[in-house]
Amino acid sequence: MVGAIAGNLHEGSRSEILADYLFSRWGAVTPVRRQDDYGVDLFCTLTEWVGHREWVREYFTVQVKSTEDLWKFNNSQSVRWLIDYPTPLFLCTVSKKHLRVRIFHVAPRFHVSAFHRDSLPDNLELTLEEGPTGKLVQWVNGSSFSLSAPIVEVGIKEMTDDVRLRTLRDVFAHWVRFETENCDLVRQGLSRFRIPRSYRTNEAPVSAPMSQIGSVRPALELRERGLIRLAEALECIGGWHANQGDFAFALDALLLFDRLQAQYADLFETVRFLTPRVPSATQAIVLSRLNRAIGAAEGGELDTSELYAGLDAIRKMISGDPMVRRYLTAERGAASDAIPISPTDQPPDAK
Repeated sequence: MVGAIAGNLHEGSRSEILADYLFSRWGAVTPVRRQDDYGVDLFCTLTEWVGHREWVREYFTVQVKSTEDLWKFNNSQSVRWLIDYPTPLFLCTVSKKHLRVRIFHVAPRFHVSAFHRDSLPDNLELTLEEGPTGKLVQWVNGSSFSLSAPIVEVGIKEMTDDVRLRTLRDVFAHWVRFETENCDLVRQGLSRFRIPRSYRTNEAPVSAPMSQIGSVRPALELRERGLIRLAEALECIGGWHANQGDFAFALDALLLFDRLQAQYADLFETVRFLTPRVPSATQAIVLSRLNRAIGAAEGGELDTSELYAGLDAIRKMISGDPMVRRYLTAERGAASDAIPISPTDQPPDAK
């Protein structure tokens, strides 16, 4: 009606204003236009002072809620959006009744990515708990996770306390770095994530034991992504060492790189710059050096006109070694396969 508005129409936007104020004390904030809201409300940065200027150091995104109800994803495509979101993502709740703002991590998305990417649930619920002690990712049932305790809780009065806000900014910065690292692991095709085993609200987890959780049977999508990233790293880092004269490292890298290309030829046929057996300039140097060495050792009988002749000869030597053959033909699962690991060396909660 002209001259009137719905009484609760701006309830959510008022919450976003409070959240915007908090995060803008720690860096630059860009609100998402309401008509473009696809599940996040604020694009934010963390800055630090250098001289008379604040320099951007970290980037993250925030979804703001005006209640502390669960965060629901109502179909598998929404769940996929959540697990593939490429940058740090946090849930912020604003309670005007209690005059407080809470920030929660969303680490369960990395658990779903690692273990359920091939069969995403049709819906997902993220529930919130009270502080002050937070726990590892808690799987409640087939479609529900607890976000545990908030990582940061700020009262309205604290928002005017510069010293307190700087302390909480440093606490939050640790969690932004955790999220960034976990996003990088997903991007690299590594089905694992890292999170403090426990934490306390408003305390930096600097000495908290870390847990690494991951799947040894990742989805095909992650496996292929990981293989491509591994090949690219081998080609690049092997080249560094070759140019520095570390030909042993360069040869090891080239052996594994060539193995990847041969074993997953169909995958690498489609990858630019990593096409099977089309070497870079650095690899060609290593291959030529290897051809000369093997050719001289075999009295000039090696056909060094074939660029990969020396590498193929090395492969044949390795596969024909008796010790290697025993290793390759040993029965899988034999008692001798197990190497004792002391409790102090065992990764906590590894799966």
